[in-house]
Amino acid sequence: MKKLFVLLLSVFTFYLFTYSQGCLPEGIGFTTQQQIDEFPLIYPNCSDIEGSVLILGNDITNLDGLINIQTIGGELIISSNSLANLFGLGNLSLVDSTLSITNCTNLYNLEGLNNLNSIGGELHIWNSQLTDLTGLEGLTKIFGNWI
Repeated sequence: MKKLFVLLLSVFTFYLFTYSQGCLPEGIGFTTQQQIDEFPLIYPNCSDIEGSVLILGNDITNLDGLINIQTIGGELIISSNSLANLFGLGNLSLVDSTLSITNCTNLYNLEGLNNLNSIGGELHIWNSQLTDLTGLEGLTKIFGNWI
């Protein structure tokens, strides 16, 4: 009986730490490239962020450290940075609130959001350099307004 209990406990622990988990109910803000690069080291099993995500900082040039994120339970705000693409968000399928992309002067399209299929709130895009909406082809639902 004791061996069965240990075996079941081991299997449960393996399952718990192997599969993605909801994390960061309070959300997270990134203001430097180093914070983005360290995200998978600090939160290795975090693929479903329960709160909002803010990406704001001229130092930010890529989002590669965020590749494991699949859902964001709050807002996703991307603003005032040096991003040329959004490839690090390639596994993101859901933003459960507003998606806002503003003042990203090197961003000419939305490549990297190709797997995003649902926005639970509004879509705000204010970016004077944006030439097209390439990257949003998979988006099928916006539950709020889009601007």
